[in-house]
Amino acid sequence: MSSATSTVKQAFTSVTQTAKVADLQRDTIDPSVKPSSGYTHTTDHGVPISDTDNWLKVQDGVSTGPSLLEDQISREKIHRFDHERIPERVVHARGAGAHGYFKVYDDKASKYTSAPVLTDSSRETPVFVRFSTVQGSRGSADTVRDVRGFAVKFYTEEGNWDLVGNDIPVFFIQDAIKFPDVIHAVKPEPQNEVPQGQSAHNNFWDFVGLQPESAHMVMWVMSDRGIPRSFRMMQGFGVNTYTLVNGEGERFFVKFHWLPELGVHSLVWDEALKICGQDPDFHRKDLEEAIKNGAPPKWQFAIQTIPEAREHDFDFDILDATKVWPEELVPLEVIGEMVLNRTVDEFFPEVEQVAFCTSHIVPGIGFSDDPLLQGRNFSYFDTQITRLGVNWEELPINRPVCPVLNTHRDGAMRHKITSGEINYWPNRKEHYKPVPPDQGGYHEYPQKVSGIKQRLRAPKFQEHYNQAQLFYNSLQPYEKSHLISAISFELSHCDDPVVYETYTQVLNNIDFDLAKQVAINVGGVVPDKSARPNHVQENHCSTC
Repeated sequence: MSSATSTVKQAFTSVTQTAKVADLQRDTIDPSVKPSSGYTHTTDHGVPISDTDNWLKVQDGVSTGPSLLEDQISREKIHRFDHERIPERVVHARGAGAHGYFKVYDDKASKYTSAPVLTDSSRETPVFVRFSTVQGSRGSADTVRDVRGFAVKFYTEEGNWDLVGNDIPVFFIQDAIKFPDVIHAVKPEPQNEVPQGQSAHNNFWDFVGLQPESAHMVMWVMSDRGIPRSFRMMQGFGVNTYTLVNGEGERFFVKFHWLPELGVHSLVWDEALKICGQDPDFHRKDLEEAIKNGAPPKWQFAIQTIPEAREHDFDFDILDATKVWPEELVPLEVIGEMVLNRTVDEFFPEVEQVAFCTSHIVPGIGFSDDPLLQGRNFSYFDTQITRLGVNWEELPINRPVCPVLNTHRDGAMRHKITSGEINYWPNRKEHYKPVPPDQGGYHEYPQKVSGIKQRLRAPKFQEHYNQAQLFYNSLQPYEKSHLISAISFELSHCDDPVVYETYTQVLNNIDFDLAKQVAINVGGVVPDKSARPNHVQENHCSTC
């Protein structure tokens, strides 16, 4: 490395240093720096290797004899290679990530929450962000039409807070029990593993045609929002409804938003197809190149809040993940910003092994009864144990920067060594003493709950088309044309007439002209009248 390059790298490192980056350096090896032992190639157990190119064999100097099983060096090399892969994520398998920091501008959010990460402007909280597609495998392309994951891990002084969102503010389903169904439906069909990285097939459109709560989400995905220009030009949304609790014990419902400094930009379909074929890693490379060239992506962080007393003041249920909170009813409040200014050193230990849980929150932030969030809280934690083992939170990218101390023990791949004879509470030495809430311990809001145990959805959860219609009405004529073309393209790949005929009937609940044109394009049933009136022709949803 030249002295000039070294100087630039050192300057870049010093600028992007955070508490989490410093923590990761405990496990980072730089092969350009010669070890103190002087050994530049060793086995995993530390023995220096003299030859890594030839398996130990029986030879007579002329002919090649059998390779010997006793060659531990060669067996270890092959063995380690054979076990390099871990289970791929079921969804969000294709991803890219970067390090950065988060900072609030002032303490104005203190009227809603006691969480220092959202109220202390003197803090600079390290973050790691993972962007992803949803449907495709790790080897799929970046510019496919799909939802994009937007997951942020905040390494706060009170523990890790994971805000696990998407680039679209709503979701396909209202209740988490439908998650296996929607993912089975959108994934490649089971009989032939086709198609990869797209939803243009019978099963997906069959499902959403029979699950009308998905109509709003389908409008977003089939719009230009489904093919973003860059990770740096995407909005991010927490999707679910969380809660905030302030120092006086008052609770507020909250939605979280990320607003890109560069604005929201999309590709057009022809661009997406060409890039997909010519440069399937386009978004990954775009993110890395922007950071390395001194143009770190930035997002403003905003919240929407509703006091607990106003939960039922709207014509939609604020806990319904298929609905947005219109900004003219619940304004956005910008309270901070996030900057991504450091690329990863090695993809697998950071981007592939990073693991997020919606259940990871910090004091001052809580859960609502959003039925999708309730299920996600179970599912994500269970998923990480399956992929990475029960000690996944000890992996360098996942471990907090604050101290961790508890009575959890053992399990596969345990890293931490806890000295002493006490591993339980209560105990005679008062080790692992619980932390009272007034000293920072997490405290659940004392929510009153009453009702009848039953499997059903609240009345406001039964309406599925108003906001889908609102979103469609918000589009410009050329955007509507793109959306019609996108739905037509997808349905034209469905070879079961039941599927495309069913979905044009769903579209007729959103807009008659939309349904009519798509039906003509794909050979569906052309409606002769609107299934329901389109009352609103102007945009009443500034989030859209």
